[in-house]
Amino acid sequence: MSAAGRLPEKAFYYGWAIVGLAHVTLAFQVTTRFGFGIFQVPLIEEFGWSRGALGGAFALGLGAYAVFVPYAGSLLERHGPRRVMPWGCVIAGLSMAGSFFVSSLWHVYLMSGLLCGTGLAISGFSTHSALMPRWFIRARGRATGLALAGIGVGTLVLSPAIERAIAYWGWRAAYLLFGLSILLLIVPANFLLMRDYPEEKGQGPDGGPPRSPEALAAARGGHSGKGVREVFAAVRGDARFWVFVLLAFCIGLNANTLMSQLQLYLVDQGYPTAPAALIFGAVGFLRMLGSVAGGWMGDRIGRGRGVALSAVIVALGLVHLLLLPALGGGIANGLLYALLYGAGVGAMSACYSALAGDCFEGPTYGVIIGFLEICYGLGGVVGPPLAGLMFDLTRSYAVPFSVIAACMVACIFIGFFLQPEPGRRKAA
Repeated sequence: MSAAGRLPEKAFYYGWAIVGLAHVTLAFQVTTRFGFGIFQVPLIEEFGWSRGALGGAFALGLGAYAVFVPYAGSLLERHGPRRVMPWGCVIAGLSMAGSFFVSSLWHVYLMSGLLCGTGLAISGFSTHSALMPRWFIRARGRATGLALAGIGVGTLVLSPAIERAIAYWGWRAAYLLFGLSILLLIVPANFLLMRDYPEEKGQGPDGGPPRSPEALAAARGGHSGKGVREVFAAVRGDARFWVFVLLAFCIGLNANTLMSQLQLYLVDQGYPTAPAALIFGAVGFLRMLGSVAGGWMGDRIGRGRGVALSAVIVALGLVHLLLLPALGGGIANGLLYALLYGAGVGAMSACYSALAGDCFEGPTYGVIIGFLEICYGLGGVVGPPLAGLMFDLTRSYAVPFSVIAACMVACIFIGFFLQPEPGRRKAA
């Protein structure tokens, strides 16, 4: 580096290593939640538990996530990602490995519910979303999309792998192998590679020169000690915050309900477990592509418009899913659903996360995104058990899936409302 503080023109920007770490970590972390839909099938077969009862365990995980995520955001802003986020991977890994010993329903509520939800609050969508603005400004949409694409990779690669492990060795061994993979691979990678700010690597945001000590101190303003209540008091008067609250609820209702019930729904429609897992995994692959494309799209057409367009695509995917019985099922129809739904959900997540970063960027952003994730978690708390209960009562998912499609239509209008992205607000 020259005396002027400039980086060599072709120096590798460490922020992209952070993006890669986030990508791989999210692949494993989020699969601890969405993979539960695959584990439900053998659990129901062995123990005879109802879908509503298991949906309650999934909902508890989202409830724990919603309760702890703003405090995880506060810890992140006070102590930095390097000291906080790896421990979320430790908790999630232990929850999966500990599920080897499940023999009663309350064990599922503890492992896949309480512990898994806590681990995801500390190292999941919220904290990784809060991590990206520390490293990127101009390329924030692309970086966020690439990081969140890990969720799709997890669904594409890990979900079918879990299904095969269950088929060959049983669900207990599958849980144990998955948990050990997190503990032995993801946890050490996070402890070794995670950094708090680009200045720790002699760089600045987007790979530019390091910021001045004064500018860096301002960026670290979250260390001043503002608590969760103080941040909420400062942000509750912003109308955009409440619009984001509704958007987060709709996204959480959609993603968690569909991914917790999809494997069961496809099996109900006559798909064997392996082709059903293939379609489940295809949703992940297309979600990955949608996240990358959505980040690129949001940088160009505006992230509010990106939310609206992706909501249209998700709604079309849900309509196609509901029409699968009338269309005769089949792999082709299942993959068409995966194309529409996966690409739409991936793009929506990337645009939503980057748009929130634009509107609420500052030293308390980790806490603010935590508040929004409470509403995401509330959607997950409400959706899966009600969808399972509705199926138990009517033997159909038509009502819950139709409600979610209506929520996606509402998100179209929300996206256009948020499109005139006003100047970034000052940190709370």
